[in-house]
Amino acid sequence: MVLHNCKGWTLKVPETDERAEDFIRTGGLFFLAHRLRRLSDELVAECERWFVEAGIVAPPRTTSMLYLIENKGPQRITAIASALRQFHPVIIDWVGKLKKLGLITTAIDPVDRRRTIVSLTESGRQEVAKIRTAEAAITSAYAALEDETGVSLIDGIAIWEAALSQKPLSVRIGEHELPTPA
Repeated sequence: MVLHNCKGWTLKVPETDERAEDFIRTGGLFFLAHRLRRLSDELVAECERWFVEAGIVAPPRTTSMLYLIENKGPQRITAIASALRQFHPVIIDWVGKLKKLGLITTAIDPVDRRRTIVSLTESGRQEVAKIRTAEAAITSAYAALEDETGVSLIDGIAIWEAALSQKPLSVRIGEHELPTPA
């Protein structure tokens, strides 16, 4: 199998390679969400391995939350979910993990006792400093991968997000529905 990129480079994947037998890959665009999730999971797993080497204990998926709290100060869980565009249960899970690691604390919001406020601990601030140092290496690796492949995923994602905010996928699918079989 030969894969091409926009720079005209090719990547030859031997037929005996287990990727050549990848059922999801053969599904094309229909399995796009599956492929994106799988790629995301692979990137996170690689970052997890590298974080260990770099002495970073925070899970990679939680770094955006740590950055948000560092930049904006203590935040309500609902505000974190909204700012990061994540589901509330995901943020609750991240809070539990980061709290066990001693990187954040939680407190009842004095204005609305039903809500929880999340703050960085001193260890959390030190962890963010380590992550910020690591950010340059990670960003450089992504940039090198973009150069190697000739594909900017970050630009493509931004374009797709903008298009889908104008017209959701469900509407787009409805425009292409096949007639019901008789």
